[in-house]
Amino acid sequence: MKATEVAASTPAAPGPASPVKSALRRPRSLRGSLTLVNVALLALGLLLAMAASLVGVWTILIGQLDDTLRQDVQDVRASASPSSASPSSVSSDPCAAVPSAVLHRSAPYALLDSGGRVIRSCVREPDGPRRNADALAASVSPVALADRGEGASVRLDGEVYRVGAQRVTGGGILLSTAPMAGMMATVKKLFLLELLVSAALLTLLALLTQRAARRRLRPLEDMVQTASAIAAGHLGSRISTAGGSSEVAELRTALNSMLQQVETAFRCREEASEQVKRFAADASHELRTPLATIRGYAQLFDKGMLGPEEQERAIGRIASEADRMNRLVEELLALARLEQQPQPQRRPVDLALLAREAAVDLLAVQPGRPVTEAGALKVEDERVPVLGDEGLLRRLVANLLSNVSVHTPPEAPVTVEVTREDEAVLLRVRDDGPGMRPEDAARIFDRFFRADPDRARRTGGSGLGMSIVQAVVQAHDGTLRVETGLGEGMTVEVRFPDTELTA
Repeated sequence: MKATEVAASTPAAPGPASPVKSALRRPRSLRGSLTLVNVALLALGLLLAMAASLVGVWTILIGQLDDTLRQDVQDVRASASPSSASPSSVSSDPCAAVPSAVLHRSAPYALLDSGGRVIRSCVREPDGPRRNADALAASVSPVALADRGEGASVRLDGEVYRVGAQRVTGGGILLSTAPMAGMMATVKKLFLLELLVSAALLTLLALLTQRAARRRLRPLEDMVQTASAIAAGHLGSRISTAGGSSEVAELRTALNSMLQQVETAFRCREEASEQVKRFAADASHELRTPLATIRGYAQLFDKGMLGPEEQERAIGRIASEADRMNRLVEELLALARLEQQPQPQRRPVDLALLAREAAVDLLAVQPGRPVTEAGALKVEDERVPVLGDEGLLRRLVANLLSNVSVHTPPEAPVTVEVTREDEAVLLRVRDDGPGMRPEDAARIFDRFFRADPDRARRTGGSGLGMSIVQAVVQAHDGTLRVETGLGEGMTVEVRFPDTELTA
């Protein structure tokens, strides 16, 4: 016994959940929940309506029976003779006042004295069974029932009757009854009919709710499928734009916008990763070439394999490659600073003055190149201020003209223009050089990109000039546009916000 008590008090080890518990814990679908709620609400409404209708019909039928019983008493009173008003006549023939139409009904009648004692039981038919008047009188309170003028329901001999008590001539009380079997059968049929109709309505509502919920929730199913497709790697998947309510349409639009941003961010990350890899490879390649040259000449010096003239040429080559590496490192540092601090300190800078000085520098390097100044540069003292960093803007203009000097023949004309146009300050550098192919122009701002790598290396180009130009323009909230074509030259247009309008 003790062992049993100890075993009963020991908590049972947790075991695997039963299928029933797992089914109970399983979340119900929204479609099923909506169907269940609608069916439950309609079932409650139908139940209340059924109860109200049954109570109403029962009340009406009971009222009709009571009216019938009262009419019986009226018939009794109407058929009573004047001699029957005396107590002696009542006692000698108590049922004489009951019409034969009343007696021939299928319900018992009894005549009581004024105190409620049974005088005689009236039969329905001459050869019919006698009713137990004492049982009928005992089942109700005849005096109280007669005083109230209401009816009461009783069960007598296995049947249910409606009993009414009315005082008749002579002070007696007539207990009149009417069978309720027909009324109860009518109410039962009405109950069964309403039950069948309610079941049909509930079934129809469940089917319609399922269908409507399936149609309404189809956009949510599309969202689940789209999310699964995106999780599988299909970033271009989008939610269908057809069907659904306004709330679902708003959710669909918001999710599509979010998915577009996610895809864009993912693509940008991939592109950035590729650019970093390409940048590391290009930077390594660009630095490897001058380092290999310097190392080669150093080994020749170390082995004493160079004569005096060759030594001088080797020293020049070493210095040239060192300068090239220095320019490459400086440009890489400039790009890094622009990326780390995209918003430079700004103050009014005369862009026209910077363009004039850059044009003069280009003529100093290539005296035979035709350089044309246009726009505000035609007037010597005209100023075109922009808000920006003077050093970065100077580098921008210098890189644009340096790109012309490196990638176009020395005799190709170039036009430098600074002007105000459409609430902005424009800087245009246009050359009549060989131009570029569309596929090369699309990559002109990529780091270390050269349309003609061999020629650019011979002339000293690093492939970072246009990348720096783009970074400087973005840092100054400007826009950059390039127009070029093979054999059509190239035009670079930089647009800055106008300083006067900004102020």
